[in-house]
Parts: sequence; structure tokens; C-alpha cells
Amino acid sequence: MSHLPFFVMLALGLSVVLPIFFRMLRSPREVKTVVEYAQKRGYALVNPGLAHAVDMSPLQMMKDPAFAHFERASLDISNIAKLDRGTGDWLAFTCRLGSKEATIFNLSVTSRQGSGGAGIHYKVAKIKAAGLPLFALARNSAMHTFENTVNKLAHLSQPEIRVDARLFPEFAAKFWITGPDAAAVTAFLSGDKIRFLEATKLPGTLAANANYLVYFEDGTLTAESDFDLFIAKAEAIAANFL
Repeated sequence: MSHLPFFVMLALGLSVVLPIFFRMLRSPREVKTVVEYAQKRGYALVNPGLAHAVDMSPLQMMKDPAFAHFERASLDISNIAKLDRGTGDWLAFTCRLGSKEATIFNLSVTSRQGSGGAGIHYKVAKIKAAGLPLFALARNSAMHTFENTVNKLAHLSQPEIRVDARLFPEFAAKFWITGPDAAAVTAFLSGDKIRFLEATKLPGTLAANANYLVYFEDGTLTAESDFDLFIAKAEAIAANFL
């Protein structure tokens, strides 16, 4: 008698159960830290049911049908380079940055280059803002030079954008910008915005798609002070760019 139907059903079952289980494999301490921080600050969890799961084990959460379909905070910014196919973004909250709504979360992604497939962790702030030109910018680094070289060889590189070095010599020398519409991006990057970037020395990447201004940097938000400092950066970006 063939066991093929059994194995087919087993594979189908695992395809449903395992993604749910691995979504839960966050440290209970991490879940508790994010939930308690959001509650203390009056912020809204992207998945409110997590407020009732602080003392639950991953296995208990997996068995609870209420946690079968978490909202993922990174799905609508997955067209931004480095932020696609991430995990852990269900553990997120929203807050107000002046008049703008922002979503804050940690994101783990698998590197395609430069680290042998090892996981990379980002702190992410996505700020709701429609009508922005598509772009990404950050300070020059050895890693960016390496990634850009690899992308060019693979024909995956984005068009480079240059600001007028006569007007902004420091920015032109120390930052890279990519995007499909150079005219729209340079028009958006006013002198005040460029001077803000020069002065603040943000260590991460600032990017935008059709619906969000996004800031992300290496690392993981693990303590109350981490969240406070990162949100302060995001608030400064929102105040100066939106």
C-alpha cells in the first residue's frame, strides 16, 4: 500500500503549522518587552492580541487560533532594498510622530551577499507619507561599495543620483543616493533636508516608496532606552522631511 497520500497530507499540514510555529519563536522576554513598552507609552500594537500572550509559551500561542494570522509590518515596504523577506515584523507597534503615524519594529532578514547567508537584524521605522519619490540614501561605507559592485555585476543596481557638488560638497562626497527619478528626488531633497542629514550623521538608511518614508539601521531594539532613542531619531526625520 502506498504511503504517498500520507506524506502529501503531512507536508501540507507542516506547510501550515511550521510557519506559524517559527513566527512564535521569539523570546518570551522580547515579546513582553515590546508589549509592556507599548502599553507604558500608550502606543498601539499592530497585533493587539499579543497583549494577552505575554505569559504564553510559543507552543501555547501556536495552538491558539487567534494567533494564526498575524499582521506583518514589513509587507508594504518590501519593495525597499534589504527589507524584503524579513521575519519578526509581527511584533510591532504604531505611534505618533507629530502629525504622522509611524510603525516601529525589529526585522530579521537573510543576507544574499557579504555574510554567507547569515541573518541581519534591522531596527525599522516606517512613517506614513504618500506621494514621495522612490529613493534610498545613506552614508558611504565599505559594505555599500561591495554591495554596489556585486549588484552591478548581477545587473541589479539602481540608478545612482548625484546632488550638485558645488552646492553641497560634503553631502556629495559622503552620501550615496539611488532612485528611478533623479529630478523628483533632487527636488525633494531641499537644502534644509541635506543639511539635516549632514548634521545628524544618521548611521542607517533613509528610503521611501509610494506610501512610506522609512528609516532603518543595523541592530535590534531590546530595551526601553533603545526604543526611546530610535523613536527620537524617527521623530527628527519626520519633522525635517515631512
